[in-house]
Amino acid sequence: MDTNTLPTQLTVQQVLQQSPRAFTVFLKNKTKCVGCFMQPFCTLKDVAETYQIPLEKLVEEIENVSDEDHNQRTKEIL
Repeated sequence: MDTNTLPTQLTVQQVLQQSPRAFTVFLKNKTKCVGCFMQPFCTLKDVAETYQIPLEKLVEEIENVSDEDHNQRTKEIL
């Protein structure tokens, strides 16, 4: 059963807009997504398939940095 909370149909551009630190996940996994002109079109599923990264792993890593981004913004507000 798929328990991912991050939709795999999100594009790289959408992910980076929601969580700018997600760029670290793309770099860590040796993708060329950061700065690519295809960001508005490539989904997380596309990235996983193209770079042979398990989709669940990619989503989990992005969710982890997204949580860190959210926690940091919350601290700044308080």
